[in-house]
Amino acid sequence: MDHVRATSPVEGVPASAVYALLASLLIAIGSCIRGEVRFLIGLPTTLAGLAVASRAMWLVDDERRVPWLTPTCLLLFAMTIVGVLTPAVPGATWYDVMCRLFFVLGAIGVGVLLRGGAHARGRAVAAMVVAATALQLLTPIGVPDPGIDVFLWTQTCLQALTKGLHPYLVRYPDAARAGTNAAVYPYMPATLIAYFPAFAIFGDCRFLSAVSIPAAVFLNRATGRRLGVEPAFVDATTLAFVLHPRGTWMTSMAWTEGIMVGVVAGFVYLAVRKPRGPAQAVAFFLLPALKQYMIAPVFLYVGTRPPRQRPLFIALAASIATLTVAPFLLWHWQPTVRGMFSAASTPLTPRLDSTSLVALVAVLTGAHAVRWLSVAVQFLVAAIVYVQLRRQGVGGVLLSSALTLVATFLAGWQSFVNYFYLAGVMLLTAGLVLAGDRLKMRSDEGGARRSRDRRAPLGGARAF
Repeated sequence: MDHVRATSPVEGVPASAVYALLASLLIAIGSCIRGEVRFLIGLPTTLAGLAVASRAMWLVDDERRVPWLTPTCLLLFAMTIVGVLTPAVPGATWYDVMCRLFFVLGAIGVGVLLRGGAHARGRAVAAMVVAATALQLLTPIGVPDPGIDVFLWTQTCLQALTKGLHPYLVRYPDAARAGTNAAVYPYMPATLIAYFPAFAIFGDCRFLSAVSIPAAVFLNRATGRRLGVEPAFVDATTLAFVLHPRGTWMTSMAWTEGIMVGVVAGFVYLAVRKPRGPAQAVAFFLLPALKQYMIAPVFLYVGTRPPRQRPLFIALAASIATLTVAPFLLWHWQPTVRGMFSAASTPLTPRLDSTSLVALVAVLTGAHAVRWLSVAVQFLVAAIVYVQLRRQGVGGVLLSSALTLVATFLAGWQSFVNYFYLAGVMLLTAGLVLAGDRLKMRSDEGGARRSRDRRAPLGGARAF
């Protein structure tokens, strides 16, 4: 009986990990529901995800194992339905058919996860990973021009770089077609640095996301195996990742979050493989270098333990992140600063098509909150979650960061599926880490021996 209980996927996962995964699924579903039912179904579902994630936070010290397979599979199945019904991107018909067929196959994979044995489950998940990878790689081909300002801006600025022109001095080529209201490139310089090799080789920056997202899947699975997480739970997190209803949109629209999920997965893997090395700090500090809303999570990372990172490593990571900006500042500092901070001044009014409480209030009453509400909410929520999760290691960093970001977006002037995508991936990765017994560590001020004991199994665990 003890052997069965230890290996049962239903009873072998801590409650905090289960709630983190369920929260990720709810946020993915809610943020993908658009149109007239956005405020009726989408926003409440997203809020439910925030509530469930909060429940995960309060259960981090609870050692109970809870049933997880049935509710997880129900939400995964709901994701496949949303995926099938998702509007088509402006691309080729064959690509749209492949996307919808992928979610039909995903529903079958979810059924295998629920009822199949370990061998069948492994083959089904492997097939879904291969299909998802192929679909990501085909996305820039199937959607040559999504007609969105993010893609057009990025391509134009990368083209300027190849000609030796400062990208933040470029004028937007077709603002009316894409509906942009930004007068300058509104994204961080690190995005251009990251995208440049893909643009130089393929002429399309989106091939980086097409590689980054599948890489994140493999890194997360490697992390789960290294931590000794129940294989069925690892498979469930994998399906939660690849079955996101608009996962291919991250690539087709050239949204920065497609790169960031790869960085997050790399950070977690490095933190697990070498907890006291500098690489994990470098990876985490690249996140605010890629997107401006990642400020508070950096403070959460610096203050969370164990292990608290050495000041030298933090300084190194901050220096590398700064170096992604420095060349552009030295080149022309004024347009660079305007671009980096343009997100704070655009749009001029709240986006009513956002999945946010601010948009809901604006639609119902015509009034809107001040622009800086989301900033205040971010740091307020960060302070609250830090008190509860400051001693939870990598799992605490991921969970607290996700909670902070979701609250920020819900209080923001513009909040769309790509924003919630990153927070959702952080939640499912937090669930993966919290499910691993070896990373549920507590601080030990004088416990050098205990630290050595914990590092040993991590270094000797089976690789992916």
